[in-house]
Amino acid sequence: MSVPKNLKIQHKCNGCAIPAGGFFCNLKETTMRDLDALKISNMYPRGSVLFIEGQPSQGVYILCQGRIKLSTCSRDGKVIILQIAEPGEVLGLSAVISDSNYEVTAEVIEPCQISFIRKSDFLRILQENTDACLNAVRQLSQNYQTAHLQICSLGLSSSVADKLAKLFLGWCNSNGNGSFNGNGTVHLKISYTHEEIAEMIGTSRETVSRLLKNFRERKLITLKGSDLVIHDKRRLESIAGM
Repeated sequence: MSVPKNLKIQHKCNGCAIPAGGFFCNLKETTMRDLDALKISNMYPRGSVLFIEGQPSQGVYILCQGRIKLSTCSRDGKVIILQIAEPGEVLGLSAVISDSNYEVTAEVIEPCQISFIRKSDFLRILQENTDACLNAVRQLSQNYQTAHLQICSLGLSSSVADKLAKLFLGWCNSNGNGSFNGNGTVHLKISYTHEEIAEMIGTSRETVSRLLKNFRERKLITLKGSDLVIHDKRRLESIAGM
C-alpha cells in the first residue's frame, strides 16, 4: 500500500494535533490511553475500501484525516451515497454494537488516516468507560438524525431539483463548510463529480448536469472547478420548499 505523501500519521489520540473534534476525540485521558493501546493506525490512498455492505463486522474505523464515502447498492447496481464521513467519525459503529453485518460500503475518496479497533476490544472499551459509551450513543443519535433528513429529502421532495437544492443547503449548514456574507451569498468548496452528486440524491449523472446548467442560467449558483457559489440562499430555500 502506498502512503499518501501529503499526510503525516498521528499515532496517539492523547496530544493529537489534528483538529477533528469527533465524539471519540475528546474522551477522558484514561479512555484515550485505552484507545491508543488497542488501535492500529494506517494511511489509505483514494479508492481503498474499508468494508463492504453485507460483510460481517470485524471492528470500527475511526477516521482521523480525509473523507470516506458511505454507500449502498441495489441488486441492479444502482448506488446511493448515504453520507460523506468527515474526520472524527467512527465508521461501522452500529454494526459492531449490534453484532451484525456492515450496512454500507466504505470507500476512501481522498487520502486518509484511519485507526482500526477490533470488535471485542471496542466493546470492552464501551463497557469499561462510561464516557466512551455515552459518546457512542451520541454518534448513533447523530447518524439517526442524518438518515432521517436524507429520507425526508429523497422521499418527500416533489422533484429532483428540490433534492439538489436541499443537498446544497445541507452543505451550507454542515461542518462550517461555507463562507457567508450579509447578502445571502454562500461560497463552498466541493470536490464531488456529477456522478457522485447524482448518487447522493438518487438520480442520473445526466439529470444532475442538466439541473446544474439550469441553476447557473437562473443565476442561483456559479460552479467553477471545486468552487460553488450560491448567490442567494433564500431563493434556493424557496426552490427546495423550505
